[in-house]
Amino acid sequence: MHEATRIAGWLADWLADGGHLLWLTDYDGTLTSIVPSPDEAWLPGAVRDDLQALARAPRIHVGIVSGRDLVDLRERVVVPEAVYAGCHGLEIEGPGMSFRHPVALAQQETLIAIGLELSLWAPTVPGLHVELKRFGVAVHYRHVAVDQVQSVEREVEDANQLHGSRLKISHGAKVIEVQPRVGWTKGNCVRWIRDAVRHASPRTLTVYMGDEWTDEHAFEALIGQAITIRVGSAVPASRAAYQLPDVADAQHLLRALAAGVRQRGVA
Repeated sequence: MHEATRIAGWLADWLADGGHLLWLTDYDGTLTSIVPSPDEAWLPGAVRDDLQALARAPRIHVGIVSGRDLVDLRERVVVPEAVYAGCHGLEIEGPGMSFRHPVALAQQETLIAIGLELSLWAPTVPGLHVELKRFGVAVHYRHVAVDQVQSVEREVEDANQLHGSRLKISHGAKVIEVQPRVGWTKGNCVRWIRDAVRHASPRTLTVYMGDEWTDEHAFEALIGQAITIRVGSAVPASRAAYQLPDVADAQHLLRALAAGVRQRGVA
């Protein structure tokens, strides 16, 4: 049996038995394929419809947890009933929920200064794209010549040094992230959302899907407490309990679950 179909069956049985479900998922590389430019990663209409079907079911909560800015994330998903967590969970908004990390707020001015500085410099490097977020700066170098990547890394380091080295620099898939230096990850974020939902609905099963290293924090935080699913090639050190080969399989899982909700209804 297809792994996605198997998991969808478990969740359908849980809902049929009267349980509540918290469906949490990353965006890029999980709901949408990785594309040449982050601006091109739009959610397919069918996937949006499936998320909407879940979010409108009385006993299902839907949350999207992403490194993207919260406003950008909301504009791409367009499911009003969902919970949105942007900048790796430093900002959370949803029905009855609102959170902004206080330390991130305190470092916002420094982030703005670094973001503006890098944005002014970016046009000197062909293919470089600087994404400004409320609580972060993402420097995308997917289209930058290989021999210029090192100078991009140096420029980001220099900008941080110039402003007191107070921010955290991390490296992802062809992107350098400048973020607040806080003890908060997607793991803290998903626990915060889960606890908020469980306060109203104690018998809630949590599912989390993600595809990259930032999602590993969520997988680890939810060990033994949720169904965790890594999307993409298997990683030996992953803390996820299950693995789906690609975005198509993740979409298949969502589609199968949404179909069951539409057919049976969730009272």
